[in-house]
Amino acid sequence: MSKFFFIEKKSKKRNSPLIILIHGYGSNERDLFSLIDYFPNHACVISLRGPIELFNDAYAWYDIYLDGNNKFYDHKAAALVRDELIQFINDLAKSPNIDADNITLIGFSQGAILSHAISFSYPEKIKNIMALSGVVDEKIMKKTSLIPKTNIYISHGINDNLIDYETSKE
Repeated sequence: MSKFFFIEKKSKKRNSPLIILIHGYGSNERDLFSLIDYFPNHACVISLRGPIELFNDAYAWYDIYLDGNNKFYDHKAAALVRDELIQFINDLAKSPNIDADNITLIGFSQGAILSHAISFSYPEKIKNIMALSGVVDEKIMKKTSLIPKTNIYISHGINDNLIDYETSKE
């Protein structure tokens, strides 16, 4: 079904909300899955692993490059993984156990960037996002005439070493 490795907590109920967890650079699918006890019992929760292995048990969704104090990444690769993620979400939403109108993305760092990109590129698909320590990057968003109605929660700490707080406010 997918090129993504994931762990999940299935719901036995029909039309369950779907919560998708998208980790940050250098992490893995178990990181955000540790929050499982805070989600509704009737929700289906999927925690994905990024496709790029950086080193043992550390993954990314796309590469980040450092040039001195500057960080940058391959926007085409990020947009490609955005589209692969929405295809994965579309496949999941076909299940009778999933409420296709109640999909939440929770992303940290790279996962937050991708959550924003997915919700703005496909505004009819995502009900909620929780973006933790990320930024909104228009360079990886598809142009659409639809206006997102997504509920968005954004949080960012001051001790993030990949996306600093000041950058997140831009």
